[in-house]
Amino acid sequence: MSIRPRQSLLNSTLQRPSALSSVPRSTDLLWLDKNENLDPALLAVAEGVLSSIPSIALATYPEAGDLYRKLAQWVGVAPEALLLTPGSDGAIRLVFEAFVEHGDSVVHTSPTFAMYPVYSQMFGAEATAIEYSRTEDGPHLDPVAILNALRVHKPKILCLPNPDSPTGTVLNIEELKEILVSCEAVGTVLLLDEAYHPFYKWSAVPWTKNSRNLIVARTFAKAWGVAGLRIGYAVAHPETIALLHKMRPMYETSTLAIEFMSRMLDHTADMAQSVARVRAGKNFFCEAMQALGFKVLLTEGNFTNVAFGPQSQAVHAALSGHVLYRASFDHQSLAGYTRFSVAPEAAMARVVNLIKHSVVKNT
Repeated sequence: MSIRPRQSLLNSTLQRPSALSSVPRSTDLLWLDKNENLDPALLAVAEGVLSSIPSIALATYPEAGDLYRKLAQWVGVAPEALLLTPGSDGAIRLVFEAFVEHGDSVVHTSPTFAMYPVYSQMFGAEATAIEYSRTEDGPHLDPVAILNALRVHKPKILCLPNPDSPTGTVLNIEELKEILVSCEAVGTVLLLDEAYHPFYKWSAVPWTKNSRNLIVARTFAKAWGVAGLRIGYAVAHPETIALLHKMRPMYETSTLAIEFMSRMLDHTADMAQSVARVRAGKNFFCEAMQALGFKVLLTEGNFTNVAFGPQSQAVHAALSGHVLYRASFDHQSLAGYTRFSVAPEAAMARVVNLIKHSVVKNT
C-alpha cells in the first residue's frame, strides 16, 4: 500500500527550496541580505554570555520555567501569556496548526513574509492576498481592503506583520484597533508579527490582556542578534496561549537557546544600545543615498529600500564581490528598489563609499 500524505502536500505548486542548496556565506563579504543584527559590540556581549553556559546544557533536556518568568517581566505580561517557540516562524506555524483546517480561509498581505502563503498551502487553506499598491511614497496597504476581506471571507487567521517585510510599512494604531475589532466580530485570529520589535517601538502586546483574538509573534533574531539560535515567542491572552500549548512539541526549543536567553535578558541595555547604533547607521546610510540623488523609502525595520534608477547597473557592479543584499523585487509595489539590511555606521560607510565611487565613475 502506498503512503497517504496530507492532501495539501500533493499540490504541485507547494514547493520548498532544497536544504542541500544552502551554503555558508563568504566571510569576505559584508552581509546585508537577511535583516540580521551583526553589530560587533552586541556580538561581543553575546560571546561572553555564550561562554558562561556550562557544557552540561548540551547534554540535558530543556527546563524553561525560569526563562518564562524572566521574559514575562521584560515583556510586561503574565508568564501564562507566553509560549516559547523556535523563532517567530515557529509561533506562526503553531498558530496555523492550532486554527487552520482544510478549506478554511486565511488572509495575508502581499508582498510579505514568505511563509504565510506556504503555510496556507501546507494546511490546505484558501488564501486571499491583500496587495500593496505602488505610490510615490512607496508601497501602500489599504486598511479598508483588509476590513472588506474580513467581512467577505471571515478568515480563521489574518496574518499582519507590523512592520511588514519587505515593505517596511506599518499601520497606525487606529487602523490596527479597527482591524482587531473586526476580527473579534467575525471570529478571526489576528496574527500580528512584531519580528522587528523594538526597531519599531510601538507594540500591540498590551491589547492581548483583553482580546482572545490577538496573537503577537516575536523573535530574538533581529534586535537581539541571535538569528542562528532560533528562539522566539508568542504573546496572547492566557486562554489563547493555553490552546497553543496543546499543540507545542515536547520541548519548545533547545536547552542551549533557553540558557542563553535567560542570561541575555540581563543585557537589555546592551540590546537597546545596539538598536540605537543600527538606527544611527540606517540614518547615515539613508541620508547619504538621498544626498546622491537616490530615492529612499521610509521603513520601520532594520532595513531600507533604495531606488538607484539609471545608476542601478553601475551601483550593482560596484557592490558585487563586496556586499550581499537584495538587488531587486518582483512585486510591482517595490519594482526598481534594492533592499539593504542596516548595521552600525562603520559598516554602512563601506557601502556608501562603494556606491559613491560607482556614481563618480559613471558621470
